[in-house]
Amino acid sequence: MLGHKQILTSHFGVKKCVKIRRTEEDVRRLLHLAKLDEEDLKPVVQSFYLAQDFTREDLKLMEVTPDILNQILEGERVIIRGDKSDPAVLCTDTQTYDIKEAGTSNSLLLLPSVVWPDEAETNDKDDGITIASQEVAGIFHNYLELHLCRPRVQKLRYLMEENLYTGKEYEADNVDVKYTFEDLLNVIQASPKELQTALRELQACCIDGFWRMLDFDYQFSVFNHIVNLVDSNSWPSDGIPLQAVLDTLEDLIPRKILEECFHWYTEPVGRTTPEGYDLYRWNEDKICAFLGEVILRPTGKFNLEEFLYTWQSTVPEGITTNLNQLKVGNLALSSTD
Repeated sequence: MLGHKQILTSHFGVKKCVKIRRTEEDVRRLLHLAKLDEEDLKPVVQSFYLAQDFTREDLKLMEVTPDILNQILEGERVIIRGDKSDPAVLCTDTQTYDIKEAGTSNSLLLLPSVVWPDEAETNDKDDGITIASQEVAGIFHNYLELHLCRPRVQKLRYLMEENLYTGKEYEADNVDVKYTFEDLLNVIQASPKELQTALRELQACCIDGFWRMLDFDYQFSVFNHIVNLVDSNSWPSDGIPLQAVLDTLEDLIPRKILEECFHWYTEPVGRTTPEGYDLYRWNEDKICAFLGEVILRPTGKFNLEEFLYTWQSTVPEGITTNLNQLKVGNLALSSTD
């Protein structure tokens, strides 16, 4: 603090905390003992005294990055998440941080207020010293550090698989647990942005306000409806009109699910219909991976030659399968005798 042209004095009592009024004579005596020249210092002395309840077990100190500090100051949400069995993490709107406790040999003092050199108001005497008494509300030797980490979303699949969506006709008797986005934020250690990404990767849909994964057979049925519609209208594989698909099939499949499923297996081509509706093409790798899983799921194993023939015969016309596409669906082939 001396480099800031200030002197900090302390008088911490052990058994009883008493606020003592320091005088200019006290300060000059301390300067003399410290072999400091008063003319080299800004004449501001902050005299610390301990509050009666300076042991603050209800408070923790945390070191944050400038970016996190700015988010807090701007009123953005910063939350510590974790169940009792989870190590705690801190989540901003976009990132997740591990929280680790660190120790220091120094004493970290918590002060409700402090006078900085450029803010100090000195007394009017040329040789006077301004003394500011400051209460120490807490003393700490440990603090929390933040380390950027990957979101912990492993349990998300388990939660989504608790209540798979199998069609609106089966929803009346469905009393299983359902999760809103806020519900998931309370149990998944991830930022809102990271949770949205994880839900997209799981191919989850928001149905009537709740996030659900589709039953695999139901998802295959939705996919088949889309493929059959494309074939029956002879739409080119790189010119599929989304709006026409939605308008035609929404009586069979909830429009939200239909649109989500359509986007899982297509990608925009940057063109529109004469009416101004966007056109899409098949995402060949995703379609091949999905249909490969459809074939392998019932048995778990298949003669390679038979599998390759069956696989190629199931994909839409114009698409060619290859074994590398199975990696898109996290599938793998292994040879057996």
